[in-house]
Amino acid sequence: MSTQTQAGNPNDPAVRALVRPVVKTGPAFWGWLALLVVILAWFVVSWARQLTVGHVLSGQGTRGAVWGITVANIVHLIGISHVGIAISAVVRIMRLERYRQLARLAEFVTLASLATAVLNIGLDVGRPDRFIVNVFWYGRWHSPFVWSMTVITTYFVGSTVYLYLAMRRDIACMATVFPKRAGFYRALSLGYRDTPSERERNERTVWWLAVIILPIMVSVHSVYGLIFGMQAARPGWFNPLQAPYFVLGAIVSGFSAMIIVAAVVRRLFGWQEQLPPRMFKGLGIFLGFVTLLYMYFFFTEQLTASYAAPAREGEVANELLTGQFAGLFWPVAVIGLVIPFWALFVQGVNKNVISIRLTVTCAVLINVAMWMKRFFIVVPSFMHPHLPIRVVHYQPTAHEWGLVLASYAFAALIYTALIKTIPSLELPESLPVGATARATDGLWLASSTRRLLLALTPLVGIGLIALGIAYRQLVPASAVWVTGIVLLLTIPLQICLPTGRPTAKPAEVAEGVTAPARETA
Repeated sequence: MSTQTQAGNPNDPAVRALVRPVVKTGPAFWGWLALLVVILAWFVVSWARQLTVGHVLSGQGTRGAVWGITVANIVHLIGISHVGIAISAVVRIMRLERYRQLARLAEFVTLASLATAVLNIGLDVGRPDRFIVNVFWYGRWHSPFVWSMTVITTYFVGSTVYLYLAMRRDIACMATVFPKRAGFYRALSLGYRDTPSERERNERTVWWLAVIILPIMVSVHSVYGLIFGMQAARPGWFNPLQAPYFVLGAIVSGFSAMIIVAAVVRRLFGWQEQLPPRMFKGLGIFLGFVTLLYMYFFFTEQLTASYAAPAREGEVANELLTGQFAGLFWPVAVIGLVIPFWALFVQGVNKNVISIRLTVTCAVLINVAMWMKRFFIVVPSFMHPHLPIRVVHYQPTAHEWGLVLASYAFAALIYTALIKTIPSLELPESLPVGATARATDGLWLASSTRRLLLALTPLVGIGLIALGIAYRQLVPASAVWVTGIVLLLTIPLQICLPTGRPTAKPAEVAEGVTAPARETA
């Protein structure tokens, strides 16, 4: 039997290995799921208590740091979310086949971390319900939180559409691999039939969406950098380089997190062949390079803040270098950045050294250091306000630490649900999608309907954005332009929906052959 024939067989061991997380269940999985449920139950109870009692349960207060480890965690998680789209889009645009199987794992990380970041925003505000309504409906255009809401909504919806279209064929293939779940996967694939014209249209749309979503990705963390960088009232923040500094930090924390996730799933599901050591070495080389760039920003930040800086700026810098935060600052700088960079550099220049364990260890150290760096950005500035007022020292409480750490159980649950439902690695192109090509299944559009939608959606979407910007002083301007953005992001889905009723016959479906459909471009 030829290799192509084997790869096209849904019962082939190679195919089964790619969908192993979907198949693999046992005491370990159910124990892991039970642990996540218990942690999240405690999380819900503790959060409800905080909503009732207030932030007095945390270390935050009006005379100290009104932002604490929760905000540091938000910035860190949004940074990690960059990695999925960055890896997937670059792999697709530059055709980096060596890292192709890493792309979807990274995309899952984007969705899980971005959703958890939004959850942490809810933890930080006293009334999440009022916060959502006030920002979405009553938000003013000059509010940094309105910028944040706009870019996060754009990024989340765009990432979800991109991820769905990129894996749509594989979802359709799952109906062939798991016949008992065929109905679920046929419905989830929205009638994907894998005809030549449909596959070409889907691939072209995903490629252009990858090009579009990369600048959206950069804009998300740039906005968070600007939220800090435009606060002239806070020492240590007012800096024109905060936006690129935040984007670079997002790349560092995202790639370090991706290395950790890839190593964990590689060991759990036996994907040594799909995620080879050479791939980890390539990721380590890139991580070392961006860590070096980040250390350059790190050094120049401290140099300019210490040399002839304004009084409060100098106080914040001294707190990090020799003051109350020095015991954390120097281990972060040396153990979390310098030593891992040197280890990755030595491994990268030595052709005979390939160590997954070394790469993962360096990634863990760098990721912890990046979380601490977000803490240094957020907290010390509040300890030295420009006004001469007495400040209470900020000390995170056990309750606050518990909520922050428990929020990662939410991310783990999302990731677990994704890898248990959707193929985490790309399936062979020779695997048939015949089981989806039934005349009674799927969603399709008449060609005239799609033409009408594709004509109206851009007009309505751009019109709503322009209307929201033109009348930005009025309510609800922010809701209007966000609705317009979401409408524009539905265009790729409209392009990829099939036109014309499926024409495959039952016999052709049984043989795993996809009949040509009558489609109109």
